[in-house]
Amino acid sequence: MRVLKRFGLFGALMLIHGLAAAIAPFQIEDISTQGLQRLEPDTVLSYLPLSVGDQLNEASSQQALRALYNTGLFQNVVFLREGGTLIVRVEERPAIVSFEIDGNDKVGGDELDQALADAGLTPGELFRQSLLDQVKQEMQRQYYANGFYGVSVEATVTELDNNRVSIKIDVEEGKPAKIKSINIVGNQAFDDETLLDAFELSPTQAWRLFQSDDNYSKQKLLGDLEGLSSFYMDRGYLRFDVPSVQVSLSPDKRDIYITINVSEGEPYRVEGVKFSGELILSEDYLRQLVLVREDDTFSRRLATQSAEYMEGSLANVGYAFAKVNPMPELSEDGQDVTVNFNVVPGKRTYVRQITFSGNLKTNDETLRREMRQLEGAVFSRNHVERSRTRIARLAFIQEATVDTIPVPGSDDLVDVAFTVEERPPGSVQFGVGFSGSQGFLVNGSLTHTNFLGTGNRVSLELENNQIADTISVSWTDPYATPDGISRTVAAFYRKSEGVIRYSSGFDSNSIGSSLTYGIPISEYSSFRLGLGVEETSINTFATATADEVLRFVAENGSNFTTYEFRTGFGRDTRNRTIFATRGSLNRINLDLVLPGSDIEFYKASYQLQHYQPLFSGVFAEINANIGYIENYGDTTTVPPYEHFFAGGTGTVRGYRSGSLGPRDTPYNNAFGGKLRTTVQTNIVIPTPLESDNKTTRLSVFYDIGNVFAEPSDWEYDELRSSAGLAFEWFTPFLGLLELSYAFPIETDPSIDREDRFQINFGGGF
Repeated sequence: MRVLKRFGLFGALMLIHGLAAAIAPFQIEDISTQGLQRLEPDTVLSYLPLSVGDQLNEASSQQALRALYNTGLFQNVVFLREGGTLIVRVEERPAIVSFEIDGNDKVGGDELDQALADAGLTPGELFRQSLLDQVKQEMQRQYYANGFYGVSVEATVTELDNNRVSIKIDVEEGKPAKIKSINIVGNQAFDDETLLDAFELSPTQAWRLFQSDDNYSKQKLLGDLEGLSSFYMDRGYLRFDVPSVQVSLSPDKRDIYITINVSEGEPYRVEGVKFSGELILSEDYLRQLVLVREDDTFSRRLATQSAEYMEGSLANVGYAFAKVNPMPELSEDGQDVTVNFNVVPGKRTYVRQITFSGNLKTNDETLRREMRQLEGAVFSRNHVERSRTRIARLAFIQEATVDTIPVPGSDDLVDVAFTVEERPPGSVQFGVGFSGSQGFLVNGSLTHTNFLGTGNRVSLELENNQIADTISVSWTDPYATPDGISRTVAAFYRKSEGVIRYSSGFDSNSIGSSLTYGIPISEYSSFRLGLGVEETSINTFATATADEVLRFVAENGSNFTTYEFRTGFGRDTRNRTIFATRGSLNRINLDLVLPGSDIEFYKASYQLQHYQPLFSGVFAEINANIGYIENYGDTTTVPPYEHFFAGGTGTVRGYRSGSLGPRDTPYNNAFGGKLRTTVQTNIVIPTPLESDNKTTRLSVFYDIGNVFAEPSDWEYDELRSSAGLAFEWFTPFLGLLELSYAFPIETDPSIDREDRFQINFGGGF
């Protein structure tokens, strides 16, 4: 049976010839079938190019046999004659009941499953021995390409009843062959060690316990050869070549020896740069984008990067599919090269339509208003990328990607398709939380940054904890006008006990409201303008209140109505507002309590956030803050409840929240001050989590800062610092969860209150 299957095609050809000679021509009076198990006679007759009344001869019988074999349904077909009846005797191909591969850990997966399905080796399909042999050979080839030369691939076909079979392939992979040596022959300009540093493959080294780069792989070797060529091309060796590569296998198939023969040639010097093709942009402008310089050694990397800059510039003026090919033109009698940048701009491209997908909770218009690329306008890569960044910066968007899709049948139209992944837009909570600054708290809050899909932010908060009872509400419309002017309306009531964080010795009650506008003045910059009104009263206690508070009340009273003018300027180039990875934020604010208020003071602040990529997904995050408050007019000093404080998650981690800086008298509690300077430096490290840098972040940090009673008191030696590890997680239900463990460095044990492990959660975003 196995021999017949293996040589089925040969047997079929011989049978065709034999039958043509064995059956004398006759006129078909009837047709019948024999040997069918699953198929119906009508199925066979539908494929048979013969019918009653036809003449059966050598030519028609060969054609009919070929037609039936071509269906793939039969592994044997015989024509017989009984009187005027043509009998078609067939042997159907068996059906595959099951197909299993066992032991293939290194080769396989979804790609192999799909390949088997495409070949017809899946349950329900008809079995063909030739296909099974091909699969075995291909698997063995892939194992050899990955260095598994001792692999064994055996297939077992088990015949079942009703003309069915089950197939199992058993794989014994063995151990991969190890690279014993990689020798480069013919290199004069660079030694082996320098060249092999860029290789992904490496010979076995006894001192490395968990080495894996000594496992041979044909694909990796090809990649290393391409890298070797790039190494030489980037250093001017334009005639570099690899004439041959020998890969030798030891008799026991465990060791591999690689020999690479190279021909270096000589390095070429850049004699000049020229342009050809349809330039579109001026030659002077294009020359500014060229990184290769005359008299320098030629570098293919710099030439390619120059071409990419030119393509980007052309894409910004509508030539979305422009190609710039850097073509080195070698001198005939020297080592000079002229780099010819050939510009093929194609047709100027326009945007037919802009589409959005993935925005299940966000209105289309909410995303469309962030567009800097417009429909019907000339395509601009910068405008498309800026549009993507603006979408990604929305608080309710976790990630945004964009594709430029050519319109079928047109060479000057494209569609721009944005795909977004939404972030939970807020939280509805009622429960118990914990904060490093406020201890256990009971709160109920509603925070939604994408109310009804409009992008409006609504916030309602009720809070009760050791320090305060608060109710606040705010509404922010980021597009109060079509030009992008935002409007925030807010109101609050706060009853505080111990507003100086610990035993301050006075209570306060505040109620107020505010109206603030954000006015864009450029793509990255905006101006802040607003007004607020607040009424505050404080209560002191003769035997428990600090002397500084009693003095303030004696000189300024205990009930205050203030009218505040708010202004500021901000420039934001971050790629995201939450968990940014590059760009920066600079913000300057000045809030002035207007003359005529019961007390008069102003507050100035500067905030810097900067994100700097370092290497391999690692980047630095710097958060710097300076705050200054001062009284003016008849007010003798700044209200104590307006003081700045330091220590805790947002300032200097590792110290109890609000515990740093000046102390009151006579209780020696933290009292805050007029000046606060803090800097947090985080080195953000990639994690294996799928949501890395989108909803989670791990970092090592160094914090430094403090609070001072007066600006003149600032001294570097008085700054407090700490270092540690931090983890942030944007949870779907609790908002932003922040965990940190810090080791205080510059500290004064007599007055500083350490708090190494700190946790904050419970708020929305």
